[in-house]
Amino acid sequence: MKNKKIFEILELLDELTSGREVVVRNYALKSGLSDRTIRRYLGDLREFFGENAIFSISQGSYICKNKELFKRFVMPNEQQDESEKLIDMLHIINPGFAKFMPQTHKKVDAKLTKELASVFLIKGSPHEQSPNLRIFGLIQKAIKFRRYCDLTYEDEELKNVKILKIIYSKGNWQLATLCDTNQNNGYKVLRLCFVKDVTIKKSSFYIDDYTENFVRNSETFMDGYRQKAYECIVAVSPNVAKYFKQKRFFRSQKIIGECENGWIKISYEITSDDMIVMLFKRWFPDMVVLSPTALRDKFSLMLKDYNKLMSEFK
Repeated sequence: MKNKKIFEILELLDELTSGREVVVRNYALKSGLSDRTIRRYLGDLREFFGENAIFSISQGSYICKNKELFKRFVMPNEQQDESEKLIDMLHIINPGFAKFMPQTHKKVDAKLTKELASVFLIKGSPHEQSPNLRIFGLIQKAIKFRRYCDLTYEDEELKNVKILKIIYSKGNWQLATLCDTNQNNGYKVLRLCFVKDVTIKKSSFYIDDYTENFVRNSETFMDGYRQKAYECIVAVSPNVAKYFKQKRFFRSQKIIGECENGWIKISYEITSDDMIVMLFKRWFPDMVVLSPTALRDKFSLMLKDYNKLMSEFK
């Protein structure tokens, strides 16, 4: 019954903000509500928004001055809680993400979709299978209260994991974690959809400022955690140079010169080789690594492995 009343009041508010005069007797015939109920709803709305917003022009006849009144309930604003802001933001980043949401949220989601579509045409990237809601909820709780967790990740058991943040990026849900491993000083980004089970432990942990800033400001999931930055110099062909002049693929990107063959030399400050591996794969064969030598040799081995694999398909 409470839900029915809410919808009846919202429908009345929608009618008022359409700019049309609302005559109680006529609206009663249209809506099936009694005159008394409509007057009570109008009283509630006038008490909430003020008599100057919804006022009577004659006995039993009302109009609303502010046509934007209803949009306060469906459009983003600074009073929204974190969940509502997240819904709006994710609609813009990747439409369709909310398929995993509970049924009770989908009415709100549908309304937001309609309102946002009046302004935006969004082409979202493909998104993965929806995460398990039970696991999703447990992980949120673990992060909020900073509790250690044991995770079943694919077929691996991870013990005493610090889950730092849930990250939604390019259609995928990720977990920024600190694990008991020597690789990258324990920092590891996991795919949430591969987490099969979560056990929240009683013990809690502390996150220092460095870690907070690292998770927030890291440029890729391959950034080196507590690693000293070093310079990497690459060259890109004239075919793609315009993209690097127009856009910085990392914050540290600097164009430092031109090679004799016309290729552009670019410098990066990176904290792991894997950061450039991602960029190299994207722009190959129009990118080569000039330094450091060890990274250049790593790419040479990758190409040899690739050619070896290709020979098996001839």
